[in-house]
Amino acid sequence: MCTGGEPRVTVVLAVYNRARDLPMAIASVFAQTTPAWNLVVVDDGSTDGSGEIARRYLWDPRVRVLSLGENEGLGNALQATLPHVRTPYFVTLDSDDWFAPTALAELTAAMDEGPADAVVASANAQHWREDSGRLMRDHVLRGRAFSDKFDVFRYGPYLVPRFYRTEAVLRVGGFERDPHGQGRYYEDKLILLKLAAIGRFLHVDRVLYHVRLHAANLTRPEERARLNAIKKAMYERMMREWGDPYEIVWKTHPEGWLDVADLVPRESAGAQDRRTH
Repeated sequence: MCTGGEPRVTVVLAVYNRARDLPMAIASVFAQTTPAWNLVVVDDGSTDGSGEIARRYLWDPRVRVLSLGENEGLGNALQATLPHVRTPYFVTLDSDDWFAPTALAELTAAMDEGPADAVVASANAQHWREDSGRLMRDHVLRGRAFSDKFDVFRYGPYLVPRFYRTEAVLRVGGFERDPHGQGRYYEDKLILLKLAAIGRFLHVDRVLYHVRLHAANLTRPEERARLNAIKKAMYERMMREWGDPYEIVWKTHPEGWLDVADLVPRESAGAQDRRTH
């Protein structure tokens, strides 16, 4: 089988009980306009046969399947795949989402042609809502480029796809089991903040990713307070690691999510001394 040369990117797909949706996600990888990819599927303790479905694709030498003994959470599952990523770039794919056919080619080109300190590339995402078993086109989430790490810090929406420079992710320690989210919550936000401190983010202004909206990926209202507390602690930790130059002003959206409203520069010690004398 012709694989189109040495792979430049690894698709990392963590799955937990998504047997129904997984074939569509994997099919979108096989449908890429470039065949120069690897695919690592990690079965995060599924009990619905998701792992067995993934193993059906092992006939292709580009595919590898890992199995975790029990459910560890998305961030921990992604961390488990990193020793198996041997390409300059990797991109994550949620098991209920799918790529546009040119996603890998366009994102690889953006990173190859971009500045040497580019660590992440993203694009725009078409959302689809399930209605009586049918997928109905919903809104498009448009990403953007960022001026610096504090611009990333202020940004509320999620970035997809998340196309990483492998070396950079390893340099910042990967997807850690942090004390707040335990590698289960906001693993995407945490790795992006860590990467924002060392390099630039690129944006391809095209729809290269498709997001499936359904009841299973909508967080219950009673969970929001706990998740908001995890996000707040995580962001405050990162600001401290950056030297605590700003006070974080928080806002709550009508639907109950906590987000960064503003960053207010802290007064210097000298200015505070002058006020007290």
